[in-house]
Amino acid sequence: MSAVCPGCAGAEHALPVPEALAEAGAVDPPAAVHLAPPPAPCPQPVPEGAAAAVLVVLAALWLLVGVLALLRPHPDAGRYDGAYRAGYLLGALVGPALLTGAALVVRTLSRRRARRRESERLSLQQARWEQLVARWRGGWWCRRCRAAFFPAGALGPGAAPSPVIAPAHYPAWVLGAPVPGASVPGA
Repeated sequence: MSAVCPGCAGAEHALPVPEALAEAGAVDPPAAVHLAPPPAPCPQPVPEGAAAAVLVVLAALWLLVGVLALLRPHPDAGRYDGAYRAGYLLGALVGPALLTGAALVVRTLSRRRARRRESERLSLQQARWEQLVARWRGGWWCRRCRAAFFPAGALGPGAAPSPVIAPAHYPAWVLGAPVPGASVPGA
């Protein structure tokens, strides 16, 4: 398929944008930056939740208080039976262990929920990116005018052809928000 450039009315100098970028010397390096395809979406790191951190800090404080209590001398500890003394010694460890376990459960659940949200966000962005790449592929580059354009129907069914587009304005056309007066002056 060939397209006719609206600037010079010639088809012999027009190339699809992907081919123009691949052909050496067809596009100047500053213009090639603007004609590059839209960047693919990338996953964001999953944030850590604050609830698990709060539980771990509480567990650490509880453990510290329990260890300090165990280090204090208790002269009347001998009058209690063995089960009470064992509970007194282990009590400083059981509470923090339960809080740490709860923190692990909360962290696992919150990360799973955050990963699910990130996956949904990424799939929506992927669908939008595929639309943008299809629109980007529909653009043409005129070597004579050193400008881009979209032929009739490239921006959608029944869409009129675009005017000649300066390379700096090409990304806006790909995104679907053409800049008014974005045509190349004098074309």
